[in-house]
Amino acid sequence: MDKGYDWHVIRDIPPAHGSGKEPMYGSMGKSTKPDPNREVTYPCVIHVVCLDSHNTSFFYKREDGTYYWHHSRKNKDDVEVDADELQLDLLGGDPILSRDYIMKAIL
Repeated sequence: MDKGYDWHVIRDIPPAHGSGKEPMYGSMGKSTKPDPNREVTYPCVIHVVCLDSHNTSFFYKREDGTYYWHHSRKNKDDVEVDADELQLDLLGGDPILSRDYIMKAIL
């Protein structure tokens, strides 16, 4: 007859990191919650498009509510372009960028 596990021994196993009352990852994610009282700093990054490690485009929102693209290309000067013909959300949220709009803007 097999004796099996002694459950009282398993119950008294120390946490994964070996000290303290909480397991090592017990409080994970608590510090990553955004502060509800924080102020938005401008320019605010809305969207990032990485073509590769050296060519990136950033979509920003200015303090006055307008939007612009900042294109960083390898071996070229950075370029800022106003985001014209952009459909804004009626409820005041940030715009949802379609794939076609992004590709036309960054290429």
